[in-house]
Amino acid sequence: MKGNIPTGETCEELGRAGFRLIQDPEGFCFGEDTVLLSWFTSSNLRISKARPVRVLELGTNCGAASVLLAARRQDIRIDGVERQERAAEIFQKNIHLNHLEDRVSGYHLDLRDLPTADIPKNTYDAVFMNPPYQKAESGPITSTARHTEKLLEARFAMHGSVEDFVSCASSMLTSTGDLFLVNRAQTFASVMKACLAHQLTPKKITFVHPYEGSEATVYLLQARKGGKLPGTVITPPLIVRDANREYTPALHKIYFED
Repeated sequence: MKGNIPTGETCEELGRAGFRLIQDPEGFCFGEDTVLLSWFTSSNLRISKARPVRVLELGTNCGAASVLLAARRQDIRIDGVERQERAAEIFQKNIHLNHLEDRVSGYHLDLRDLPTADIPKNTYDAVFMNPPYQKAESGPITSTARHTEKLLEARFAMHGSVEDFVSCASSMLTSTGDLFLVNRAQTFASVMKACLAHQLTPKKITFVHPYEGSEATVYLLQARKGGKLPGTVITPPLIVRDANREYTPALHKIYFED
């Protein structure tokens, strides 16, 4: 397979359902956050026997989260939107590479331009996303010595704030649809505020800690449109590594068993 990948791209095994992923090393490359998002979404996404569950990803980049979610759940239909042209192209390649044309569709779109004829509002059972976790003015966004513009756009809210992501998610969900997201712990308050402002009630929150006894660095959130307060569940913390820097049994299960 390596010989068929153009210069400037990589391809690696995902270790699930035989799926593989093409990436641009100069762009955003998937990591633990992406794996956790796909696991959390799959584990909490409702099941429908009547029809495929319709899911939308906002800000797919190369499509790692959508591909991983498709590997976990064959009963769902995923649409994904990505603003960066290069990343949207690679997402299309990953759809074809894994023969997911009948279950996954990618669109080169700015989420702020939704809805469209192909992606209508109020039609998705779930929206999932890993929005940029820093404001555009909160860092060296003009420095490309260490970070490419593509990577900066993935990490900084240069083309859409957390408020934009949450507002879009709310408008695309059905009246009882669910939002799933992963983000850095530092964004927790602003995301909660945005969710409540857009009628998205937090239903389940999992804080992720690098080690036992360390502060949480990441959180996973499920919020339901039109949900009632109270009713939020704070799960036990998810610990990534043990004292020997090895994955804990919980993380090992997420990566290799669930």
